[in-house]
Amino acid sequence: MSNNIDQLAPTESLIDLTRYTNDEFTLPDHVITELFDDLILVEYTDINEDGTAIKRGNIWIPLNAAPKAWRVGKVLVAGTSCKNVAVGSTIIFPCDKGVPISKLQYRDVDKTVRVVKYGIFLNEERLFGACEAMQE
Repeated sequence: MSNNIDQLAPTESLIDLTRYTNDEFTLPDHVITELFDDLILVEYTDINEDGTAIKRGNIWIPLNAAPKAWRVGKVLVAGTSCKNVAVGSTIIFPCDKGVPISKLQYRDVDKTVRVVKYGIFLNEERLFGACEAMQE
């Protein structure tokens, strides 16, 4: 009998983001400088400019029409216990297993403060893998 991934308890993470999935994280007066445990900050790379649609091939699909779509993103900040991803990795993940963020400030590896317009906090254990765009 197969297990349901939603029923599996986290095994390595000290910080379990699944209990915060109905929140949207914003922190207008602060800058994320570091993440702990296996947390990662990811910027969606498959989203349109106003955050209302995701791109699949050459088609834009409204987010409300695909609420559980698999997503693609770029790792901006990786927690101290991450083993399989690093800053700059392009990853695939289920969009309903993290905490969405918008207009969040973070400090990159060069110590420059940047803003991620649309993204998500995830536990590394929720990732399904790395990917890269196909050349056209």
